[in-house]
Amino acid sequence: MNDTSDSERNRMKARFLHGYNNRPSVRVTNRMRTKSDPIVDTLIQARLDALKTEEILFIRFGHRLSMAAENIIGLILEEYIHCSALQHGWTCCWGSAIPSVDFCSSEGTLLQIKNRSNTENSSSNKIRVGTEIRIWFRLSAYTGETRWDGLNDIIGEPDLMSEKGFHTFAADLIRRNPSVLFVEEELLHLLGRSE
Repeated sequence: MNDTSDSERNRMKARFLHGYNNRPSVRVTNRMRTKSDPIVDTLIQARLDALKTEEILFIRFGHRLSMAAENIIGLILEEYIHCSALQHGWTCCWGSAIPSVDFCSSEGTLLQIKNRSNTENSSSNKIRVGTEIRIWFRLSAYTGETRWDGLNDIIGEPDLMSEKGFHTFAADLIRRNPSVLFVEEELLHLLGRSE
């Protein structure tokens, strides 16, 4: 193997290990550095004038927590699929070890996954043109239906994964590693809790 191939293989290995070592079950999420825009509270108060200040604060910090949760769903989905499919010859391509590929099988099948049907951008769509990379998405953004049967067919194991299984996995992951989902101190204070 020539130096370029060795070099690229080392880069792939480094990306894989970095991604694996930062998977949701072990990562610690950084605290939020951005601040809320106070006009949001003003708009909510103007629209729902019966709300008390504390209720508006719950909405503000709840929304920020919800956005943080949405930002990690795809990562948790990858880990769920990896843990479920590993024994069937599939692995996650952690850290973009193979560009534009999320999973690969021991037989060479390449798969891109999306959490929702409307999260694919044009670059991820274009990258598959002329390739054998397959795509699967979990949730139809327009009907709310999930598509686990399609993924189970790709993996070759009927009933291997399900929405219920994903929810259970995700909740267990958060309980085992609450640091993956940062909760702002202000929200904890409103709830009368601390971490």
